[in-house]
Amino acid sequence: MNDKLKKFIDAHREAFDSENPDPKLYRQLREQLKGNIIKHKADQKKLFRFIAVAASVVIVSVSLYVIFQKKNDATIPGSQMTSEISSNPEGVYAKQIDQYQQIIDQQQAQLKQVQYEHPDLYHQFTDDINQLDSAYRILKTTLEMNPNTEMLLEAMIRNLQIQSELLTRQLSIIKEIKQKSKA
Repeated sequence: MNDKLKKFIDAHREAFDSENPDPKLYRQLREQLKGNIIKHKADQKKLFRFIAVAASVVIVSVSLYVIFQKKNDATIPGSQMTSEISSNPEGVYAKQIDQYQQIIDQQQAQLKQVQYEHPDLYHQFTDDINQLDSAYRILKTTLEMNPNTEMLLEAMIRNLQIQSELLTRQLSIIKEIKQKSKA
């Protein structure tokens, strides 16, 4: 069958090549293509606007978080700088690290209770905490080799604060899930 079609086309090639499409067809195609390009550009503009708005929201959120976090740091026990820091900074920082470590241990024990009820959620939460904990361990090993201990100790305490805040949020999410499942 292909041979018959091929022979027919070869035999009548001049007739096919001599015919030109109607100029109206070219105009219609051009107008359709322009319409598609305009729509595509409009879609791109909408996408860029959405990205710009999303980026603005993220920037504002992070800015507000940093501003309010600085205010909240003053109310956290052990976060205020005293004359004790200048005389024995490692000792004061060690106390703060111990306080946060105890809080984190308690929160992780609470989180562990959910391990069998919601295993997927538990694994996701522990992955997040493990990432922060690995960063803490890196800071801790860097502390031994770095002469600027005060800055690293502050970074370690900030990491522990973030871990504690994350665990608090995770526990509140679990509490909400439990309340919804009871209702």
